[in-house]
Amino acid sequence: MNRKKVVVALSGGVDSTLTARLLLDAGYDVAAATMLLFDGQDTDSAAEMADFLGIPHRVFDLRGAYREEVLRYFVDAYAAGTTPNPCMACDFHIKFGLFFDEAMAAFGADHFSTGHYARILWDTATGTYAVYRGIDTAKDQSYMMYRLTQERISRILFPLGRMTKEETRRLSREKGLPTYDKAESQDMCFLAAGDSYKDYLARHAPKIFRPGDIVDRKGRVLGRHRGLPCYTIGQRKGLGLAAKTPLYVVALDAKANRVVVGANDDLFRTRLLAGDLAFTDGTAPGETFPCEAKIRYSAHTAAATVTLQKYGRARVDFAEPQRAVTPGQSVVFYDGDRLLGGGTILRAL
Repeated sequence: MNRKKVVVALSGGVDSTLTARLLLDAGYDVAAATMLLFDGQDTDSAAEMADFLGIPHRVFDLRGAYREEVLRYFVDAYAAGTTPNPCMACDFHIKFGLFFDEAMAAFGADHFSTGHYARILWDTATGTYAVYRGIDTAKDQSYMMYRLTQERISRILFPLGRMTKEETRRLSREKGLPTYDKAESQDMCFLAAGDSYKDYLARHAPKIFRPGDIVDRKGRVLGRHRGLPCYTIGQRKGLGLAAKTPLYVVALDAKANRVVVGANDDLFRTRLLAGDLAFTDGTAPGETFPCEAKIRYSAHTAAATVTLQKYGRARVDFAEPQRAVTPGQSVVFYDGDRLLGGGTILRAL
């Protein structure tokens, strides 16, 4: 009997290496693929782990697509006064997009697998595949998956979805994998060691750092800012303002090139507008539907009601005020642990 072939997105870290080992142990015919996304990237670690596991390995040069779909988006978002999520863009356009297609075709694979902490289950009631949160709530990465289509989900394997990070390291050690104690990779992998996102922007897009006014919510000028990319919603430190009470960034006005500040209470909103919606079932659960929603990867879910609007948008009403709703980030919808979909935050209402 022919074994099912799976291609593993291998970085050479603890998660992807254990993923490949577990699939080998389960009897799959395993191959490894690595994305080359930017100059100077380490692909040797992945090659070494593939050799250690005795599986074929290929590197796919996706630098051009990464520049267009991720790095350009990253710069353009900051220039527009929003806060981008480059990891989300990479997962959607590159990892589960172009890379998925090229790696699957190159190896003639039946499945595609990564070391993400999320689960995929078959829903017999609806006849669809569903993405669920990983068992390890601290590591759950289902937030990144809301743009996956049924065609993609049906071919993806997430072996680590039922494990905690602690169990991953323990099992890696038990299986003799040299990566068991390897450090976590950074979120913005394209940043050079010691660099911040501001350093990257300063080198690649210095013109977007246009000084302007810092104003209060009534428009009164309180000081000067160093360029909108230096500020994020909710920021308190680094404003260079003297005030009797703490001031926070409550909005970035790209059109007027102004940073708007206010009190902590001004950061809370019960409603937002989202666009560019996507749902893992292909359609929304209804024109209006209840859910639990989260406004950023690190946020907790909160009770909300989603109301679809024209032009592919939705209004999201929260039962309790949410702090620092940030345009450019994603709002993601859940039914319990089940991922429903999400969209890009356009503005707080």
